[in-house]
Amino acid sequence: VEGSGVVRMYSQETVTVIGTLEANRRGTGFEIFGPGVAGVGSGLRENPGLFPASPRKHVASIDYDVNLLGTVPRKLVVRLGKDLKLVQKVPTFNRKIGGYALKFEDPHVRLPSKKNFILLASRQEQSNANGEGSPATAAPGGSLKTVVLCGKMAKSTYRICIHPPVTLVQGFGIILSAFYKKALVS
Repeated sequence: VEGSGVVRMYSQETVTVIGTLEANRRGTGFEIFGPGVAGVGSGLRENPGLFPASPRKHVASIDYDVNLLGTVPRKLVVRLGKDLKLVQKVPTFNRKIGGYALKFEDPHVRLPSKKNFILLASRQEQSNANGEGSPATAAPGGSLKTVVLCGKMAKSTYRICIHPPVTLVQGFGIILSAFYKKALVS
Protein backbone atom coordinates (compact mmCIF):
# COMPACT_ATOMS: atom_id res chain seq x y z
CA VAL A 1 0.00 0.00 0.00
CA GLU A 2 1.52 3.31 -1.07
CA GLY A 3 0.23 6.75 -1.90
CA SER A 4 -1.13 9.83 -0.21
CA GLY A 5 -1.22 8.44 3.29
CA VAL A 6 -4.99 7.86 3.19
CA VAL A 7 -6.54 4.45 2.51
CA ARG A 8 -10.34 4.20 2.34
CA MET A 9 -12.18 0.96 3.05
CA TYR A 10 -15.39 0.51 1.05
CA SER A 11 -18.44 -1.68 1.56
CA GLN A 12 -18.56 -4.44 -1.06
CA GLU A 13 -22.31 -4.02 -1.48
CA THR A 14 -22.47 -0.22 -1.78
CA VAL A 15 -20.15 2.61 -2.67
CA THR A 16 -19.94 3.64 0.96
CA VAL A 17 -16.76 4.36 2.88
CA ILE A 18 -16.90 2.18 5.98
CA GLY A 19 -13.52 3.26 7.32
CA THR A 20 -10.38 5.26 6.65
CA LEU A 21 -6.74 4.59 7.54
CA GLU A 22 -4.50 7.67 7.70
CA ALA A 23 -0.71 7.50 8.05
CA ASN A 24 1.57 10.11 9.54
CA ARG A 25 4.39 11.44 7.33
CA ARG A 26 6.96 9.02 8.74
CA GLY A 27 4.69 6.02 8.29
CA THR A 28 5.15 4.99 11.92
CA GLY A 29 1.75 6.10 13.19
CA PHE A 30 -1.72 5.45 11.85
CA GLU A 31 -5.22 6.55 12.78
CA ILE A 32 -8.33 4.54 11.92
CA PHE A 33 -11.66 6.30 11.48
CA GLY A 34 -15.09 4.73 11.13
CA PRO A 35 -17.72 5.61 8.53
CA GLY A 36 -18.50 9.22 7.81
CA VAL A 37 -16.65 12.17 6.40
CA ALA A 38 -13.93 14.46 7.67
CA GLY A 39 -15.39 17.84 8.64
CA VAL A 40 -13.12 20.38 6.94
CA GLY A 41 -13.19 20.26 3.12
CA SER A 42 -15.72 17.45 2.98
CA GLY A 43 -18.72 19.62 2.20
CA LEU A 44 -20.34 18.56 5.47
CA ARG A 45 -19.87 21.95 7.14
CA GLU A 46 -20.02 24.05 3.98
CA ASN A 47 -23.24 22.50 2.70
CA PRO A 48 -25.16 20.98 5.61
CA GLY A 49 -28.13 18.99 4.41
CA LEU A 50 -26.77 18.67 0.85
CA PHE A 51 -26.08 14.99 1.34
CA PRO A 52 -26.81 12.68 4.26
CA ALA A 53 -23.46 12.40 5.96
CA SER A 54 -22.21 12.32 9.47
CA PRO A 55 -18.78 13.20 10.81
CA ARG A 56 -16.45 10.23 11.13
CA LYS A 57 -15.28 8.96 14.52
CA HIS A 58 -11.78 7.96 15.57
CA VAL A 59 -11.78 4.21 16.35
CA ALA A 60 -8.10 3.24 16.77
CA SER A 61 -4.46 4.38 16.84
CA ILE A 62 -1.53 2.26 15.65
CA ASP A 63 2.11 2.98 16.50
CA TYR A 64 5.14 1.20 15.02
CA ASP A 65 8.56 1.58 16.64
CA VAL A 66 11.23 3.17 14.43
CA ASN A 67 13.45 0.36 13.09
CA LEU A 68 15.81 1.65 10.39
CA LEU A 69 18.24 -1.28 10.29
CA GLY A 70 15.67 -4.05 10.53
CA THR A 71 17.84 -6.03 12.95
CA VAL A 72 14.92 -6.59 15.32
CA PRO A 73 11.31 -7.54 14.52
CA ARG A 74 8.70 -4.88 13.88
CA LYS A 75 6.94 -3.76 17.02
CA LEU A 76 3.46 -2.31 17.06
CA VAL A 77 0.93 -1.24 19.66
CA VAL A 78 -2.73 -0.57 18.95
CA ARG A 79 -5.08 1.49 21.09
CA LEU A 80 -8.81 1.03 20.67
CA GLY A 81 -10.41 3.90 22.51
CA LYS A 82 -9.25 4.77 26.02
CA ASP A 83 -9.69 1.39 27.68
CA LEU A 84 -8.30 -1.26 25.35
CA LYS A 85 -4.71 -1.75 24.23
CA LEU A 86 -3.53 -4.50 21.87
CA VAL A 87 0.04 -5.70 22.24
CA GLN A 88 2.06 -7.73 19.79
CA LYS A 89 3.15 -11.27 20.60
CA VAL A 90 6.94 -11.11 20.55
CA PRO A 91 8.72 -13.31 17.98
CA THR A 92 11.71 -15.37 19.11
CA PHE A 93 15.05 -15.79 17.34
CA ASN A 94 15.21 -19.03 15.35
CA ARG A 95 18.76 -20.21 14.65
CA LYS A 96 17.56 -22.62 11.95
CA ILE A 97 16.27 -19.80 9.74
CA GLY A 98 18.72 -17.19 11.07
CA GLY A 99 15.98 -14.74 11.99
CA TYR A 100 12.98 -14.07 14.15
CA ALA A 101 9.96 -16.35 13.95
CA LEU A 102 6.48 -16.24 15.38
CA LYS A 103 4.80 -19.48 16.41
CA PHE A 104 1.29 -19.76 14.99
CA GLU A 105 -1.20 -22.31 16.28
CA ASP A 106 -2.91 -22.07 12.87
CA PRO A 107 -1.55 -24.86 10.59
CA HIS A 108 -2.28 -22.78 7.47
CA VAL A 109 0.33 -20.14 8.35
CA ARG A 110 3.55 -21.68 7.07
CA LEU A 111 5.93 -18.98 5.85
CA PRO A 112 8.02 -16.37 7.68
CA SER A 113 7.31 -12.74 6.83
CA LYS A 114 7.95 -9.30 8.29
CA LYS A 115 4.23 -8.77 8.02
CA ASN A 116 3.30 -11.75 10.25
CA PHE A 117 1.91 -10.71 13.62
CA ILE A 118 -0.40 -11.72 16.43
CA LEU A 119 -2.08 -9.05 18.56
CA LEU A 120 -3.23 -9.86 22.07
CA ALA A 121 -5.75 -7.89 24.08
CA SER A 122 -3.97 -6.53 27.12
CA ARG A 123 -5.39 -7.12 30.56
CA GLN A 124 -7.65 -4.23 31.47
CA GLU A 125 -9.08 -4.12 34.93
CA GLN A 126 -12.80 -3.42 34.84
CA SER A 127 -15.11 -3.34 37.80
CA ASN A 128 -18.16 -5.58 37.82
CA ALA A 129 -21.43 -4.83 39.63
CA ASN A 130 -19.82 -5.82 42.96
CA GLY A 131 -16.87 -3.45 42.40
CA GLU A 132 -14.45 -6.34 41.94
CA GLY A 133 -11.86 -6.06 39.18
CA SER A 134 -11.49 -8.74 36.52
CA PRO A 135 -9.43 -9.04 33.35
CA ALA A 136 -11.82 -7.91 30.62
CA THR A 137 -10.03 -9.57 27.75
CA ALA A 138 -8.43 -12.64 29.29
CA ALA A 139 -9.15 -15.97 27.65
CA PRO A 140 -10.24 -18.96 29.74
CA GLY A 141 -7.38 -20.00 32.00
CA GLY A 142 -6.13 -16.42 32.43
CA SER A 143 -4.03 -16.17 29.25
CA LEU A 144 -4.27 -13.17 26.96
CA LYS A 145 -6.75 -13.47 24.10
CA THR A 146 -5.64 -13.35 20.44
CA VAL A 147 -7.78 -10.72 18.72
CA VAL A 148 -5.97 -10.03 15.42
CA LEU A 149 -3.76 -12.44 13.47
CA CYS A 150 -1.96 -11.97 10.14
CA GLY A 151 0.20 -14.81 8.81
CA LYS A 152 1.70 -15.73 5.44
CA MET A 153 0.32 -18.91 3.87
CA ALA A 154 1.92 -18.75 0.41
CA LYS A 155 3.43 -16.18 -1.95
CA SER A 156 1.17 -13.07 -1.82
CA THR A 157 -1.38 -14.97 0.32
CA TYR A 158 -2.02 -14.11 3.96
CA ARG A 159 -4.48 -15.47 6.49
CA ILE A 160 -6.16 -12.89 8.68
CA CYS A 161 -8.37 -13.44 11.69
CA ILE A 162 -10.22 -10.70 13.55
CA HIS A 163 -12.00 -11.43 16.83
CA PRO A 164 -14.11 -9.28 19.20
CA PRO A 165 -13.72 -6.79 20.76
CA VAL A 166 -11.95 -5.64 17.56
CA THR A 167 -14.41 -4.60 14.84
CA LEU A 168 -13.90 -5.44 11.17
CA VAL A 169 -13.05 -1.83 10.32
CA GLN A 170 -10.45 -1.72 13.12
CA GLY A 171 -9.06 -5.13 12.14
CA PHE A 172 -8.75 -4.33 8.44
CA GLY A 173 -7.17 -0.98 9.28
CA ILE A 174 -4.57 -2.75 11.41
CA ILE A 175 -3.88 -5.28 8.62
CA LEU A 176 -3.59 -2.53 5.98
CA SER A 177 -1.11 -0.65 8.18
CA ALA A 178 1.15 -3.74 8.17
CA PHE A 179 1.29 -3.62 4.37
CA TYR A 180 1.74 0.15 4.15
CA LYS A 181 5.22 1.19 2.97
CA LYS A 182 6.95 2.75 5.98
CA ALA A 183 10.03 4.93 5.58
CA LEU A 184 11.38 4.36 9.10
CA VAL A 185 10.27 0.79 9.74
CA SER A 186 12.11 -2.08 8.04
